[in-house]
Amino acid sequence: MSATLSKSEWGNLKSRYNFSYENNTDSADRSIYSRNLLNKELCETYLDRLGSEIASPSRRVTASMLAKRYAYLVVAPVLYAMTVYNKNLTMTLDNCRLVSPSDSEFNVTKSKFPNLSFEEPSVTEPVAGERKEWRDQVIRELFAEHISPLFRALSMVGGIPIVILWENAMVRIAPLYEDGLEEETNPVILQRLHEDFTFITQTAPASLFGERRNPFKKFMSKTNIDTMSELPDIRKTCCFYYEMSSAEYCRACPKPFECHI
Repeated sequence: MSATLSKSEWGNLKSRYNFSYENNTDSADRSIYSRNLLNKELCETYLDRLGSEIASPSRRVTASMLAKRYAYLVVAPVLYAMTVYNKNLTMTLDNCRLVSPSDSEFNVTKSKFPNLSFEEPSVTEPVAGERKEWRDQVIRELFAEHISPLFRALSMVGGIPIVILWENAMVRIAPLYEDGLEEETNPVILQRLHEDFTFITQTAPASLFGERRNPFKKFMSKTNIDTMSELPDIRKTCCFYYEMSSAEYCRACPKPFECHI
């Protein structure tokens, strides 16, 4: 059913995830609607432009970096609101825009990666006794209707295996629930943290993700099904961050580990 986010809830989400829900037409020349990234030509143009802005050496690397950024901007806040606030912040391919930082914003953040702007946000919350059904809908809208088609487009245009993009999303999801377990004291929210993480990464059916199988299950080992304190520190795939101009490995990169086995 329809709901609202409080001022403090909006403020927390905006400060955590650097997004804005104001429709700022001044940024039109620096933005692209997420839906347009499903168009091959528009996606190619955007990846090439973003690649030059972030000093990426190839479309493959740019697509990977964008997927990781997008998961931070869209996946993380939706799941945070779902689990912590018990509310769904509806983000669709049609109301989300990626906005490149202005010169003044860059002077503050020193980052060329895009931020998120979205229009006409709608919020829902579960009817009493029907949270599982509501959660199914939240996951379906987020992944099957939004992230999955976007990742498929980035995979095709960027020439990158889609499994890498899904693990890029996983590295944004896991810390959200790990940190929540360490910081949260409310027993109701703690229970949702456990249950929602297990559902997303283990038991949610493939149909909710628009995939042939749950795309996150492969990243969970038998030892970390029941506890998030033992999530793997090393990725199963490489996101190619080391190919960026900084020439550094990300903290969870498997490549340095592979060099010693």
